[in-house]
Amino acid sequence: MNHSEMKIRCVVVDDELPARQSICRQIEKNCPNFEVIQTASSAPEAYQVIKECAPDLVFLDIQMPNETGLEFLDRFENRKFSVVFCTTYHEYAVEALRKRAFDYLLKPVDEDDLIACARRITERLLIARGEQTTEVPGGRRIELVTSGQRYFVRHTDILYVEASGSYSTFYLESGKRITVSKNLKRIEQMLQDPVFQRVHNSFLVRLASVQSYDHRNGTLHLQNGKQVPIAVRKREAVRQRLVELMIEVREGTELPMAAEDPPAMN
Repeated sequence: MNHSEMKIRCVVVDDELPARQSICRQIEKNCPNFEVIQTASSAPEAYQVIKECAPDLVFLDIQMPNETGLEFLDRFENRKFSVVFCTTYHEYAVEALRKRAFDYLLKPVDEDDLIACARRITERLLIARGEQTTEVPGGRRIELVTSGQRYFVRHTDILYVEASGSYSTFYLESGKRITVSKNLKRIEQMLQDPVFQRVHNSFLVRLASVQSYDHRNGTLHLQNGKQVPIAVRKREAVRQRLVELMIEVREGTELPMAAEDPPAMN
C-alpha cells in the first residue's frame, strides 16, 4: 500500500465556523488520502462524534469555550486516534507534546506545513498497521556493497548504523556487522524510511529496535543490549517519536543544552 491508497478518516474540531471551513478546504486540496468524515464546534459535540465515528485523526482547536482542546483529550483514557492541534498560540506547544499530540499547526495553517504533517502521519499509520511503504517481498531492502561482497538487507533486520568518518557499519539483529564506504547522511538517503532516526552525528537507529529511552542519561537501550547516545538537541524530537510508537520513556532530569554532541559510546 502506498501513501495515496491509504485512506485516513478525519474529524475537524473548532468552535469557529470559518476556521473549520478553512482547514476542511485545505485538507481537501492538499491531502488526497485524508477524508473529513465529520466536524464539530465544541468539545461535547466532538466527544459524541468521535465515539460514533472512530476517526483515525482529529484536527483539534485548543482554545474553545468551556473546555479547551487540551482538557478535552483527558476524557480519553485509551485514545485510539491521533491528534493534530491547530491554534494561534505558540505557548501551548509543550503541553501539546505532553498530551501526545502528533503535530502542532499554527493558524492560519500554512499549506506546506499541512502537507508535511499529512506525509508524516501517513507514514506513521502505515507503520502502525504493519504495512510496507513499497511492495517488496519480505519487506523493504537496502543494497550494501563492500569489497567483493554485495548484500541485500531487510530494513527490519537493521538495529542501528554507526558512522566513523566516511564509513558506516550496519549492526543487524543476527549479530552480523557490515561496513560500507558511505557516510551516515548518504545511508539516510538510501534508506528513505521514517522508522530510522538520526539520533546523533554518529548513529542512525531503527526506532522499533529500541527497548527504552533513559531521558536522564540521554541514551537509547536497544534490544541487543547496546546503549546509543542521543545528541542533546535531538532528545525531545526522539522522545516524541518514541512516545508515538508506544516505546518506554524513562523520565529523568533533563541535561543542560550543549553546543556539541556528547562523545559516542562504544
